[in-house]
Amino acid sequence: MRHDILDQVNLQSSRRVHETADQDDDAIAAPRRVTPALLKQLVKEQKLYTSWELNDKLYLHFQGFDRIQNLEAYTGLKSLFLEGNGLEDLEGLSACVELRCLFAQQNMVTGIPPSLPVSLSTLNVSNNNVSHLQNVARLVELQTLQASNCKLKTLESLGELRNCANLSTVDLQNNEIDGDPEAMVALFASMPKLACLYMQGNPVVSQLRQYRKRMIASIASLAYLDDRPVFPLERRCAEAWAAGGLDAEKAARKAFKEEEAAKQRRDHEYLTNLRERSRAKREALAEK
Repeated sequence: MRHDILDQVNLQSSRRVHETADQDDDAIAAPRRVTPALLKQLVKEQKLYTSWELNDKLYLHFQGFDRIQNLEAYTGLKSLFLEGNGLEDLEGLSACVELRCLFAQQNMVTGIPPSLPVSLSTLNVSNNNVSHLQNVARLVELQTLQASNCKLKTLESLGELRNCANLSTVDLQNNEIDGDPEAMVALFASMPKLACLYMQGNPVVSQLRQYRKRMIASIASLAYLDDRPVFPLERRCAEAWAAGGLDAEKAARKAFKEEEAAKQRRDHEYLTNLRERSRAKREALAEK
């Protein structure tokens, strides 16, 4: 009898343990909602304004949200942080008409919706499932686009970048972008303000011979490519190589070094003359 009672107690305890575990699993799996009550709580924690339209930033990162909701009152937002949630799209921001910076990396976003505010200047959708950069052409103020570690596979999926006249920084590294390397050069050369470009980790890069020289020579505004800056000597040599081959590059390198040496001599002579004039003035004052 005693053993039967113990067995029943153990069985009931085991059931309670499993039920608690199932409830915990359900709580973990269930996505959180961006409810007005939760927004109010987060605003209080972040010491923001309770007049929602006065807030120019809002941190909603790593909260487990699966969609953007209830932000209609946040019309004054300029920076929104949505990193590390479970978002599948970026709908729900049309009321944020002053939004400048949107950080939505590390989600499950598949595309860029046409409802994003045209005021955006910075958009980060890295580490998402984005396979096509559609609807970016309408973001006329966009200056920085980060879409590394996504699902981009073709140069055609980047086509709208041609119409982003203000883009200065583009990060597309570690995607699966492939295609005609000459088309890639033409695409980025058509962007008049492009200063920083990150394309390493894409198959199309390895298909372009002398990739770094070609890109630098073709994009006059480029100041940073992949892992390092574009210094004046490298630009001079790349442009000379593109115009006249290896001999022209060697001549350009030699001329650049001679110009630098001449500049250093002029600077040294200037400082020497300045010291001499100062010494002469001091001696003249001392004689008086």
